[in-house]
Amino acid sequence: MSLFRYSGLTTKVRAMSGALLSKEDFDQISTLGNVPEVVAWLKKKPSYGKVLGNENENTMHRGQAEGRIKRSFYADFSKLYRFSNMEQRNFLDTYFRRYEITCLKNIVQAILSDSPTLADVSDYEEAFAKHSAFPLKKAASADSMETLVSVLSDTPYGDVLRKVAGSGSTTLFDYEFALDMFYFRDLWKRVRKELKKEDREAVLESVGVTIDTLNLQWIYRAKRYYGMKAADVYALIIPVHYRLNLEQVKRMAEAESTEEMLNFAKETRYGKYLQEMEKPNLERVGSMIQENVHRALMRQNPYSAACLEVYLYRKEQEVHRIITAMECVRYGLPAEKIREYLA
Repeated sequence: MSLFRYSGLTTKVRAMSGALLSKEDFDQISTLGNVPEVVAWLKKKPSYGKVLGNENENTMHRGQAEGRIKRSFYADFSKLYRFSNMEQRNFLDTYFRRYEITCLKNIVQAILSDSPTLADVSDYEEAFAKHSAFPLKKAASADSMETLVSVLSDTPYGDVLRKVAGSGSTTLFDYEFALDMFYFRDLWKRVRKELKKEDREAVLESVGVTIDTLNLQWIYRAKRYYGMKAADVYALIIPVHYRLNLEQVKRMAEAESTEEMLNFAKETRYGKYLQEMEKPNLERVGSMIQENVHRALMRQNPYSAACLEVYLYRKEQEVHRIITAMECVRYGLPAEKIREYLA
């Protein structure tokens, strides 16, 4: 049954995956001399030529270039959406909340900045008009958190922001963390409730591993950079346990030091990735774990919603790496150093 439902979509995903940039492409980007050269190079690639083709790379500022590059992601999302049936579109509608929250974070950041300004959401408008009921323009026009909460009162995000605003701890981190916590708890619940068995098992593996690796990263940061006590660390943990069981999370949260926390982490299902590293890098570990999981999902469950989730993850990572490379080129870093950042 899943083969019948996903054969056409899986073929489409494979074709689109063939247009993703390769390691050799990123190696070439790392040798370019400035941002206009990077934009000119990207114009020659089908995925980016459509969003950059009418722009003069010599007069575009960096923010414009990044915005256009992000549009290629939403263009790919729309392609998959058009090619999907109603059941697959329901999954994509759930997944799109990820981008609503990304946009909302930008709006909150603009409001809380030292010189508050209206957020630029022009790069989101087309995709949101097609795929979201989020009141984008009204939210972007909010000049205070009170106004933003009011605008979003009929959405789930209104309650999330209202609780932070009333907590007495209202930094950008507080708002962003609350939105991330809401997203992953909501996604986990919706996937378990709404997807059919084959789709549910495949997507829960990807989502579960993402949650586990984020919990590892947040516990590590809390210990290393902030010296948080266990009670404060628990507040940072997404209350979903996939391959990290409750006892393992408890031991890491209550560890007396970063070193002890890492030793406990090495005893988990993800420990082999840490043991292979001379210096701990939890962000890198998270990327390695997710890439391995996604590779296995596409091999074992290609005819499921995993094909959508894996492609969107890889495209999002590609866009992030392009923007990182542009920043490195802008600051004149040598090609070898840029490749290290992109590894």
